[in-house]
Amino acid sequence: MIAHRTYQLAMRARALTLSVATTGSVQLSATATGYARTTGSFLTDGFLPGMDLVGTSFTNAVNNAAKTIKTVSALALACDGCTVESAGTRTLTVGLPTIREWENSEPTPTAPVPTRPYVREQYLPGAPARQITLGPLGQLEALPVYELQLFLVPKLGILAARAYADGLLALFPPRLALSVPAGDSLQVRSDSGPSVRQLLQDPRGWAVLPVTIPFRVRTPNSL
Repeated sequence: MIAHRTYQLAMRARALTLSVATTGSVQLSATATGYARTTGSFLTDGFLPGMDLVGTSFTNAVNNAAKTIKTVSALALACDGCTVESAGTRTLTVGLPTIREWENSEPTPTAPVPTRPYVREQYLPGAPARQITLGPLGQLEALPVYELQLFLVPKLGILAARAYADGLLALFPPRLALSVPAGDSLQVRSDSGPSVRQLLQDPRGWAVLPVTIPFRVRTPNSL
């Protein structure tokens, strides 16, 4: 049997490991307008306006909470929602946007926020499975497609969208194999590999960049 639900969860688990930018563990402070450092560079670390960042190890929980980068310089990130906190060893990271619209809004609905980027998941089962080897327990093959649509805050440029997309392409290279139940196999396709589609304009205002990941699954025929 083609276990589409299992394969979708495997692809989702991989997407959740996305890392787009990070400071690593360095000396960081929080200001009334964002974050600051005295050495290193947020620009070199890959931070861009429009990205969704989270903090770790700040004493005040609001400084760890997810927020959108408004502007970036070498020593400062501007974000709404910070409170002043002196320097300490902390980390800022950008991964998959923390507002996630999983297919059919499960496990719990998450409402998009106009000032925050978010990601929407789509899973296309593809054509009906076909048997590709002989015999009653021959291998069944299906060609699903996993898509993540990146919704970016408008008027903050295309660079953040491209960085997210490039990160996802690197995370799902052609021929990547993911762990699935024994006897099954899941591999990102190389004949029609992952791709980034054109930037679209959502009627609600977001800029939308779809990243499409075709893959191949095989499982023994259980009939």
